[in-house]
Amino acid sequence: MLRAEHVIARFSRGEIVPHRLSPENGRAREVAERLVDLYVTHEGKPKARLEEHLALLEEELGPRLDARRGFKIVRALAKLLEERTTWAPPTEADPYTLRTRVFELAAALPELPAAGGSLLEETTREDVLARVAQETGVEDVADLMYADRRGAQVLEGFEDTSPGWLVDRYNVAQAQGVLYGAKGLTVDLGRGADARLVFRYVKALGLIYALETLDGGGGHRLRLDGPLSLFASTRKYGLRLARFLPGLLLTAPWRLRAEISWKDRDAVLELDSETCGLKSHHSGPADAGGGEGDAREAFARAWARAKDTGDWELGEGPGVLPLPPLRAALVPDFALVNTSTGEEAHLEILGFWSERRLQERVALVREAAKRGHRVLVAAPESLGPSPEALREATGGAVVPFKHRLDVASVLAAL
Repeated sequence: MLRAEHVIARFSRGEIVPHRLSPENGRAREVAERLVDLYVTHEGKPKARLEEHLALLEEELGPRLDARRGFKIVRALAKLLEERTTWAPPTEADPYTLRTRVFELAAALPELPAAGGSLLEETTREDVLARVAQETGVEDVADLMYADRRGAQVLEGFEDTSPGWLVDRYNVAQAQGVLYGAKGLTVDLGRGADARLVFRYVKALGLIYALETLDGGGGHRLRLDGPLSLFASTRKYGLRLARFLPGLLLTAPWRLRAEISWKDRDAVLELDSETCGLKSHHSGPADAGGGEGDAREAFARAWARAKDTGDWELGEGPGVLPLPPLRAALVPDFALVNTSTGEEAHLEILGFWSERRLQERVALVREAAKRGHRVLVAAPESLGPSPEALREATGGAVVPFKHRLDVASVLAAL
């Protein structure tokens, strides 16, 4: 993911257009190849030296791409390669312990005489370092005293890639960066789109969503709240929303429209699967790295360990649960069946939430119940405005939890 200072975009007739590098552009591929080679050949060398080389490449290669913004493009490409690296300290010894001991011994040295005299016969710098080396077994004490600093780390491993991959990744990352400033976005999933895959991303990332069914059974309309629609955790949520895009790129057809606030101006970002030309670097939802899926996994494990679940069995959710009379749909995470009575229910565990969306969800669940669909909704108190807001918005119709949803709360709701 790129940071805000790496993102480049322009306005065009009310639309925002993220910067792109053409995969067929020879100069872009040359720059990408030089950067990949730099990381490949830098294994075992310190980070400070790599950063020196990167600064030189910015000056050499940047103007070839863009006279004004070339350095920024090179930095963005390097940032994406940085995500494929692992760094390690150059020693197993603790640098903090080394320098603390050096300072302790140095502080015990006699002060320089006010006039005359000499310290040549006294303990010297080399004697202090030699003593610390003897005590710790570390030979290069002076060189390793500050080995915990960022620039001293050495490149332990780099996941090699191709120049073409880097250019494709750059183009997706620029579009992702624009989504940091989204107020909200709408995605129309066509008839052939893998809605189950898309919603696995929505769930894994804990995004705030509403789902509608399109007329004629031609797909679904997914509405996602943007980070600028929240009162808190906007940066965290913005990163989650940006991670949704590579997942969407794994299926087709779709059309995306996002309302963006960019540099104090409002604009629209429009993309579609046929013309966007973007390629996902993900293989599936596990690459999204959202973390909210852990709440569902933790609940499934807790259910499996529970001694008494009152004849209720937990199973996988049905995917999209359409409610045609309402032109809406729900996406439960689990199905629950009572083996004694045959009663069925569904459970959805939310990620982030807002009062408005939660009120809409409760109203939808109540309407679904009138049509024979029993759905329980659980929401984490920490991913919304406040626990009080959760209770006020839902009137107790939602099961609240702090960090982990416990089995007893769900059984009580059932």
